[in-house]
Amino acid sequence: MKHLYPIYILIIISIFACSQSPEDALQHLSGYWEIADVTFTDGSKKEFSISQNIDFFEVKKDQTGIRTKVQPDINGHFTTSKSVENIDIKTVNDTLTLKYATAYDTWQEKVISATKEQLVLLTKNGNVYTYRRYKPLIINE
Repeated sequence: MKHLYPIYILIIISIFACSQSPEDALQHLSGYWEIADVTFTDGSKKEFSISQNIDFFEVKKDQTGIRTKVQPDINGHFTTSKSVENIDIKTVNDTLTLKYATAYDTWQEKVISATKEQLVLLTKNGNVYTYRRYKPLIINE
């Protein structure tokens, strides 16, 4: 049964990929995203109830952009990491593909779905990362 997990993941990904156009996904990509869970190729899953690091995506009209890690503070501000990943956004086989480049590496991820509240990315090794739109903690005084 365990050997069937990758097949199930591919079927789910195919369903999501067919239901959203790359243009629809692209309009939701910019913003702050918090990791919700990762589904690994063996079918196991790791869930994150809260994360100290938030991924910030900024997409420009020319379909380039950046991705960087930020850390929220209690005042609603962010501390930005020094690491910035440049993104070149392409549509390949009706799938939105994010091509990253840093001084040290290049890689790509496929956007399985992107809505106002959820972002799902597929990595080269078959892991599926699900993000939720970041909502700051509001502390009432």
